[in-house]
Amino acid sequence: MPIDVLKELDERIQASVNKIQQLRRENEQLVLRLTESERKFQEAQAQIKQFEDERRQHESERNEVRGRIEKILARFDGIDLG
Repeated sequence: MPIDVLKELDERIQASVNKIQQLRRENEQLVLRLTESERKFQEAQAQIKQFEDERRQHESERNEVRGRIEKILARFDGIDLG
């Protein structure tokens, strides 16, 4: 009977070792996926910042063009065509 107990204990230990190894592999994969996700997130944040900067620049240019057009139209309003 003690040999059966030792055999069962050995099987349980081996199963535990196998499970630990499997969990370590899964953890390594998850760490890699997390690292990749964080890298992609950083890239996305950088792109968003770039797009926001470009949007602000375009908005500023648009406002400048609008101001110039308004000045030109104001000059035309001041011209007496009659």
